[in-house]
Amino acid sequence: MVVWRRLAASVVLVFTPVVALSADVSVYGSANVELASYQDKRPESERQPDYQRLRVEDNTRGRFGIKAAEDLGGGMSSFARFEWELSTATNTSPNATEDTNASLTQRMSYVGLAGRFGSVLAGNLKSPYKYTGGVKYDPFVATALEARGNGGMTGGPFGHEDFLEKMIAYESPRGPVRGRIAYGFEQKDNALSLDLMFKRESWEVFVAYMDSGKRARLVDPADPASSQSFDYTAAKIGGQYRSENEAHRLSLQYEYIEDASDGTTSKPSLWFLGYQFTLGKMLLATQVGLSSGDALSTRKTRYATVGAIYKFSADTRVYTGYRFSKDLDAVFTLGLRKDFRS
Repeated sequence: MVVWRRLAASVVLVFTPVVALSADVSVYGSANVELASYQDKRPESERQPDYQRLRVEDNTRGRFGIKAAEDLGGGMSSFARFEWELSTATNTSPNATEDTNASLTQRMSYVGLAGRFGSVLAGNLKSPYKYTGGVKYDPFVATALEARGNGGMTGGPFGHEDFLEKMIAYESPRGPVRGRIAYGFEQKDNALSLDLMFKRESWEVFVAYMDSGKRARLVDPADPASSQSFDYTAAKIGGQYRSENEAHRLSLQYEYIEDASDGTTSKPSLWFLGYQFTLGKMLLATQVGLSSGDALSTRKTRYATVGAIYKFSADTRVYTGYRFSKDLDAVFTLGLRKDFRS
């Protein structure tokens, strides 16, 4: 299996320059490395003896993708996309299974049609729940400073992490009001995610919903026959205000969760509040959050971050900041990120 993964990755990297010569195909990606100093804030009984305080890490920002589009005439077009995750700091993707050392793991892959009616797409898709507000409101997403999973936003496969496989989705045409819905039609994959957003000049508001459906997960990898279904729903509401010159941004989001995946039901809520100030190439940001309970990979904690991003260009940036998550950890980090596209 490892040999085949490496062979597939090699084929992609070898043939990408040839494919990219086509006018309707583009290659893109990101490379990112942080030098982060952590402090374990968990109770003494939960602390691990091998806790790594100083870390060189990527934090899931490293990625590589290919996009293709074709004009079909009459206002219609077709499109396709494949995207993989890879760690800039190691030769192993952070999402690879423990029994492999795969360099690439899949993020998303889909095919679709677009026109005056909007867009229809199918495959391994972005979740409307994740990308409405959520990670779009956090300038430190995919860094050690991020809000998701640290007390400001939900983590987990049905929160603000991962993608939804075997889904079919519809997106309405772009305009002041936009809606999206994604649904898995197979019985064991019938997750549902939807959103509705209203935009007007300097502000926007949204609502979003997520239902895990009957998706199953392995409880014991050594016993594939043993499985347990997710029983997870989430709803959120929020919005963002942007000043006329984009110098100031204020974001607010509230989530309510019902998680009965482990046989007992937890109903945590999460608040996120973020402020960004942009001056030239410098962005300063501070964020706070509160998680009232545990759900999947979301922990009960309070969250606070302050940091800065300096953009040398649209594709190159350095960033630094401090994050504190009560009873979890605290971290000071310094990072460099380079984006690229053909």
